[in-house]
Amino acid sequence: MKFKDYILRVVLLLAIGIPVSTPAQDTTQVLGLEDCIRIGLDQSTQILLSKDSLQVTGAALMGTYGSFLPNLALNGNYAYTGGKNLLTTTVPTLVSSTGSGMNYQLTSTINIFNGLADYSALKAATLSKSASQFNLDRSKQAIAFDITQSFLQVILDRQVVKFGTQNLEASTKREAQLQELTTVGRNALSDLYQQQAETSSDKLFLIQSEQKLKNDIILLLRKIKITATEKYSIGDIATDTLPLGAEYQNVQDLISKAIQQRPDVKSSDLSLKITDWQVKEFKSGYLPKLNLEGGMVSNGGYLNSLYINGNDALIPQEPAGKALFGQVYGEIALNLSWNIFDRFYTKTNVAIARIYQHRAAVIRDDLGVQISADIKQAYNDYLAALQQIETSKHGLFAAQQAFDVLKGKYDVGQATFVELSNAQIVLLQAEVNKAQADISLMLQKKIIDYYIGK
Repeated sequence: MKFKDYILRVVLLLAIGIPVSTPAQDTTQVLGLEDCIRIGLDQSTQILLSKDSLQVTGAALMGTYGSFLPNLALNGNYAYTGGKNLLTTTVPTLVSSTGSGMNYQLTSTINIFNGLADYSALKAATLSKSASQFNLDRSKQAIAFDITQSFLQVILDRQVVKFGTQNLEASTKREAQLQELTTVGRNALSDLYQQQAETSSDKLFLIQSEQKLKNDIILLLRKIKITATEKYSIGDIATDTLPLGAEYQNVQDLISKAIQQRPDVKSSDLSLKITDWQVKEFKSGYLPKLNLEGGMVSNGGYLNSLYINGNDALIPQEPAGKALFGQVYGEIALNLSWNIFDRFYTKTNVAIARIYQHRAAVIRDDLGVQISADIKQAYNDYLAALQQIETSKHGLFAAQQAFDVLKGKYDVGQATFVELSNAQIVLLQAEVNKAQADISLMLQKKIIDYYIGK
């Protein structure tokens, strides 16, 4: 339909009140690698839990700061009394009275010295907050690497599907040609059957490759918590087969860089320092404690009536408000305490804290060994991936040349179908090997960056 006719049709439909249908818009969103990483970091359960842990350590740090401040406590009670009492200590006396009583205390205590327990707890809490932040940073790096690995797998699957499609198209085209040549008697029927078998095999390879691509896309989207998979598609990425720069040439330098900058190493170092302060905190139990205490106390009362042996004995009083609330006196004191024997409570806590200290040291040493081994292995894999790039490139060139030559010979009857079929299979494998080598090199570079904490 011409544009002019389309406009005329729209005007007529609007004139008679019929809604005009417009073509459905493509709502599929294309996700690149950075998009997947960003969404994954926002949606990751591990990141959300790590952020909660960071907030918990922040709250705990606030609590340790509060231990250096004086507290303020208010206690009070009000009582109304009334009734008769027979006093027989001396001359028996019958006392009948009603009245109100008010008691309140406003007290404050500040720690002057408690064996540096509060200071040690503050240092440990401060380090714990920093360690939680480093753990969060490392979690982000791990999630970004995991998503990158899945993304590159999708790119590889897509290339394999592309090669499989081209391979199937070539087989299908040759099968059609053989069908015609067999019909006119120029080729043997066995060649047609062999080609049909080869076409079926190529189709099966393509089906399996497409299925793997679909499953890997679903896996990638699941990692970034996207359930509406039909609304998203995975974009492409430029293939980077260049070797790493000069700063990556020395393995020992990479190990040193990892030790210096990896967040989990920094967290492990802080964990070791935390255990040192925890030992000091528990050792404070061996030392005396000194507190400064002060406050205001009020014990007020007001009699509504007072009869002694039936006679009114109520004498003039202060006003009720002053009588109840005005009887105030203050007090201040230094309180020294020293738990000389606490039934081995402090000794037990110190011993347990030292065990945790030793465990933290063992974990830190093991992490250093693991980093060294991981980087050395990753670097060896990277060097192998560089060699695979060159090997696969030469292999693809040779396989393409061999296929072109045999195809030309087969077309003029100088090569058998088996030779051509084998050459096509070798070419497909060479194309897949080249794609795998390219993606493998990209992945190995990402692995090295992940291991050094970049």
